[in-house]
Amino acid sequence: MDQVRHVVKALMRYGPKYTVISKVTGVPITTVRYIIRRKLLELGFTLRIAIDYSKLGLQWYLVELKPTLPPNYFLEILELFGNSMYLRYYTYLLNSKKFLTFFSIPPKFENDFISFFNKLVKLNLLKEYNCKKLSYRRVVPLRVDCFDFENGVWMQDWDKKPRDEEIPEVFEEPNQISGLTSLDLKILAELYRNSFANYTDIAKKLNVTRQTVKRHYEKILQVIYLYMLFWMPINTPEHVCIPIFLQTNSSVNARKTVLNIPFTHLEMRDEDSQFYSLLFAPSIGFYKVLKYLNEKRLIEQIDFLDFENTMGFFPPYNLFKDKKGWINVFEEVLQKILREIRVI
Repeated sequence: MDQVRHVVKALMRYGPKYTVISKVTGVPITTVRYIIRRKLLELGFTLRIAIDYSKLGLQWYLVELKPTLPPNYFLEILELFGNSMYLRYYTYLLNSKKFLTFFSIPPKFENDFISFFNKLVKLNLLKEYNCKKLSYRRVVPLRVDCFDFENGVWMQDWDKKPRDEEIPEVFEEPNQISGLTSLDLKILAELYRNSFANYTDIAKKLNVTRQTVKRHYEKILQVIYLYMLFWMPINTPEHVCIPIFLQTNSSVNARKTVLNIPFTHLEMRDEDSQFYSLLFAPSIGFYKVLKYLNEKRLIEQIDFLDFENTMGFFPPYNLFKDKKGWINVFEEVLQKILREIRVI
């Protein structure tokens, strides 16, 4: 089991580079390949790149949307936001009965972004919305010491031992990397789609040469801060995993306590220092998580995600034009809603 843990730690740092991982861990390359390509998948883990959107020149916003339409009707509008605008992720919160969304937008478009939602309220598509600028939104590294890779279960004594490494709180200030191109973003989107994709795979998909992909690849690596392992058994996730959206107080101790929970997947802080997190707790350990949070007196707000009304989107390469940069699409999307959304 120690072999697997060493490989997983190296995987989160280096990505699926079997030779590198074998060298730094001392695990034979055939074993490394088996662990990454087969064992982790069988245990319900998915590998994805975690992107620092600030290095793409984009600012995170958490936006709570309360639509006038039933949730299943409003999904059509949200999918339009994801495909034609700057929406990166949405989910429906079961308790508060509203959508939780995350947008990454160019800071210079902030006024138009806010105005866009005001117009949706005037059009009676939204009852209300609440928009919060985030200081950061980052994936939390997997606590490999709390997962039993031999039996494929989470250990239940996680509360008795602290996380063995500190996670620095990294604030993200939008600062676009030099020379960013639409091809860079397309390559990034392909890596987000498939973290195992190599130069040849990407070149074939984008209809460019392998050498071209290789030339752009080093630039892309600048925006990947973690290869995240996401625990979500794909066959029946709703039976084994309970997704939790948590708001706590803003203290350093509260953050440290939440990050100690091995099921914490995402952390974020808004510009008013309010701290939020997203957890994917195994159903068998759900009660213990709630009891732990309650004993620490951390819960300011708690809600639960609806798996059936949740979706993430690829990096928005279609909104970036060479020599022009990120484009303002808010008025265009508004007109598209008026023309094409049949429920209106």
